[in-house]
Amino acid sequence: MITPYRYGPVDIWPGQRPSLCGLLKWMASDTFHWLGDDYRHAPPPGEETFTDLHIRHLRQAMGDRLKVIQFTKMQESFNGADWELWIHNRSHGIGLRIQAKKQSRKGQYGFWYWLHERSALQCDLLVHDAIITQCVPVYLLYNHRGPWTVAQGLAKGLCGHTASDQSHYGCTLLSAFHVQAALFRLVIDNDLYGHYRNISHQRLRQMSAPWNQVLCDVQEPKEVRDSRGVATLKEIQRRSAALEQSGLEALGRVDPEGFSTPSQVQRDHSDLGDAPELRTRLDETPAMGDAQTALRPLPQRVLRLLEADDPCPPEPDVPTSAVVLYDVTDAEERLVNERGRLYHS
Repeated sequence: MITPYRYGPVDIWPGQRPSLCGLLKWMASDTFHWLGDDYRHAPPPGEETFTDLHIRHLRQAMGDRLKVIQFTKMQESFNGADWELWIHNRSHGIGLRIQAKKQSRKGQYGFWYWLHERSALQCDLLVHDAIITQCVPVYLLYNHRGPWTVAQGLAKGLCGHTASDQSHYGCTLLSAFHVQAALFRLVIDNDLYGHYRNISHQRLRQMSAPWNQVLCDVQEPKEVRDSRGVATLKEIQRRSAALEQSGLEALGRVDPEGFSTPSQVQRDHSDLGDAPELRTRLDETPAMGDAQTALRPLPQRVLRLLEADDPCPPEPDVPTSAVVLYDVTDAEERLVNERGRLYHS
């Protein structure tokens, strides 16, 4: 049964217009209780079901703020991520390349997932594809246990919008670099059969953060009108950069023994090759101050998707099941943009 969530003094249902933060919090709470209830009574749905429902709720609740582009169903074996989420103002924005992982009854996740067709770990594919598409690689964790203490370096920058029963921990974002660091340590130790014992799922969970608190679009009223949502984008970019920086620092503390990826350690070769772009990412990660002050221009492929007709979108550069585009500009600004697009089409 779908229940409303509390947004201030009012009950908000999917189909109405909450903030992105409010809707993400509601979806996290729904996931938290649904997953926990099913583990008590029946097998819970899979990651793909939750992802499809989340995209559906976003589409229904956000109206003209949202554009969802779904592609021909890609085989999981050839895809390192489930979907992409871009938060933008039509010229600048931040993109997340997302892979969903459901918490097991025992509180573990399937981070060790080898794709035989690509001869690589799914985590390495997620990072590889995110770098190509200029996204932040993240795991979206579907949780039924909580709360826990989010790592201090991440928690201090999050928004304060929480659920009274702590169920906003139902959906949390974890940097894929944290998982890659854990997998590096695992395969270098050559203890593959004990991976659940050697990967600390609890520690990785504590390095994740509720997705509504990272992607919060609620801003305090300001005297100067911000029709293009610049302040909102900067805050979301700052939190996303902190999440990524935390993972990159963990990866930087691992001694890879000359290998570029955990997949390369596990096999003499893989489709990812030496993945030099990852080493570049480690060497060229911007300082947090830079991430806060300079908005990132949208890649050309995302601009093309914004302008594309829904029935015939251009094929993605890297396989993905869906791209979700969330516009932070206000209603008047979106109307001006749409009139301009129709005039030039």
